[in-house]
Amino acid sequence: MSGLDDKKKKLREEYRRRRDAFYSQLDMATRGLAFRRPPSPLARLIERSEIIALYSAIGSEAPTSRLADYLAEIGKTVAFPVCTGDRPLEFRKVDNIALLESGFRNISEPGADCPLVSPDLIIAPMLAFDRSMHRLGQGGGHYDRSFAQYPDAPRIGLAWSVQETDSVPVQPHDITLDMIVTESEIIQRDDLTS
Repeated sequence: MSGLDDKKKKLREEYRRRRDAFYSQLDMATRGLAFRRPPSPLARLIERSEIIALYSAIGSEAPTSRLADYLAEIGKTVAFPVCTGDRPLEFRKVDNIALLESGFRNISEPGADCPLVSPDLIIAPMLAFDRSMHRLGQGGGHYDRSFAQYPDAPRIGLAWSVQETDSVPVQPHDITLDMIVTESEIIQRDDLTS
């Protein structure tokens, strides 16, 4: 394992612990209200998009189920990823998140009967982020490959504020985010919503 890989591994462990500890002290009402409606800058991007890719939150990840409900209410097509090994994620249209089934690493995924779609906007989970818009994921490279496959789709990261770090170590294949939304702040590229 290279020094950079080792540093990323240690950061993943540290920020998974931080996120878990932060999440465990939140009351149920706060958990339920967080991320249920998009803040204005993200809402503007959603207005300009038809197909929005979300993720199925697991454990202490920033929740997406209320956001999925909101997107469906306003008539957007909601898609969830399917892990396809070392290839980019497949995004499949989902009309009802209750129909998601256990998939890769027991993460809820759409079934094969859900139609494939190409997202206009990708909302991704992460373990850590920095102010330079770098994202630290789980280490499989699934989202970086997918970001490269859909270069015109804005890349949005959802996270708890406790997941911010001074600097995420980056490698050539790592792709930056366009916006990061936490429960308390929005960080974005200056030209994103203009």
